[in-house]
Amino acid sequence: MKKTHYIILFLLSLVFVSTSCNKTKTYADILKDESKAIDKFIKQNNLVILKDFPKDTIFKSNEFYRDPATGVYFNIIERGDPKTKVKLGEEVYIRYSGLRYFANDKDTNSYSNMDLIRSPFPETIIYRGPVTMRNRDIYSSTPAWAVPLPLIGHSGKVKLIVPFNMGSSSDRVNYQKVLTTTYYDNVQYRFESQS
Repeated sequence: MKKTHYIILFLLSLVFVSTSCNKTKTYADILKDESKAIDKFIKQNNLVILKDFPKDTIFKSNEFYRDPATGVYFNIIERGDPKTKVKLGEEVYIRYSGLRYFANDKDTNSYSNMDLIRSPFPETIIYRGPVTMRNRDIYSSTPAWAVPLPLIGHSGKVKLIVPFNMGSSSDRVNYQKVLTTTYYDNVQYRFESQS
């Protein structure tokens, strides 16, 4: 009789373990969830996604272009100095405001590094050329920040919608715990050669 109870308990625990393992989301599931979250954000904010990049690089405030190589959406707010372009190997200083995470609808926090007292030093990246999904790891910080760089000059400003796989290194590691897609309302660039 005891053997029968042990067998039944073993089978029940096996069923429990196998069903709980199936609740783990696959990478494809996470990408679908992220795509839905981005689509929802686009609809809620009445954004227009352009099929072609504007030849004059001028965007309306609600227009975004989705970079086909990275999936990063951006809007150029100000082109910056048209006479200056970022150079390979150049250090770029980044200040941002309006950073929000798509973690859930209840997260209404907005982050910024514009306050020079709280954040005396800007974020920095070394420009290593155009970004793709394959070479994104050449940027130790947030690869998405480098996506619009070839299209703007010193003091340029952009808005960004950043998929988790183009976000910061911690966003890329923690994607299974929290959906870390981000939105930046204002990213400002300053080139080392111009500072």
